[in-house]
Amino acid sequence: MSDPHPQRVSNWAQAKACCPECQVEPGVSCHKDGRPLRNGDTHARRNREAMEVAA
Repeated sequence: MSDPHPQRVSNWAQAKACCPECQVEPGVSCHKDGRPLRNGDTHARRNREAMEVAA
């Protein structure tokens, strides 16, 4: 497996970056309409934000 498991990416992004989509701080789960995303997922924009922070 060359890429990390998607859940690891979500966990890492949640720990490192704010979410520009739902406006939560690092360490807080992403949500949509007040409900957490399924399986602890993060918004794609948050994943990109975490990649930019890491670079």
